[in-house]
Amino acid sequence: MTEDRGVGANADLLAQGWERRYLADEHRAREAQETYSAAGFEVHLESLAPANFGSKCQSCAASVCGSYVVVYTRRPGKETP
Repeated sequence: MTEDRGVGANADLLAQGWERRYLADEHRAREAQETYSAAGFEVHLESLAPANFGSKCQSCAASVCGSYVVVYTRRPGKETP
């Protein structure tokens, strides 16, 4: 699930047809949610946990987990069982 550095994508969401867009603070993520929804996308905002961070990013994980989320989108009908 994680890479050596940075925040890895959620493999379960990717398998369900979601596309990882980017990491954003909660305010910007809500703006992105509105924009993507208006464009016809489904939007999922994924909270972060220290386990989402690669081994070289553990020192930042605690501060980032409380204020950032990962934005995922998919077109309606792209769900995979």
